[in-house]
Amino acid sequence: MPFKKVNVKEEINKRLENDVELKKAYDYAQLEYEVLKQLVKMRNEMGFSQSDVARQSGLTQQMVSRIETVGNSPTLRNFIKYVDSLGLEIKLEKKNTNMEYSKV
Repeated sequence: MPFKKVNVKEEINKRLENDVELKKAYDYAQLEYEVLKQLVKMRNEMGFSQSDVARQSGLTQQMVSRIETVGNSPTLRNFIKYVDSLGLEIKLEKKNTNMEYSKV
């Protein structure tokens, strides 16, 4: 069987279009990635190392590293300690969507 070159992005997009649950999981992973990317960028721009954040927050450097790694889910308390140690705050805003939530 000969090797067939596949356009990976196109293939991913096809699968996302056809699988609602996969699309939902993908979107959440993208959101997680964007939040972590922004946090690490801000930490670096402020000139803080992971060790600095650990000392300021009371977390270990390993915990800080885990917080900054996609796929790990820190406790809300540790996430808030991390954010607070950088002098940042978390603000929640309502989305501009027409999404309906079903009550269970």
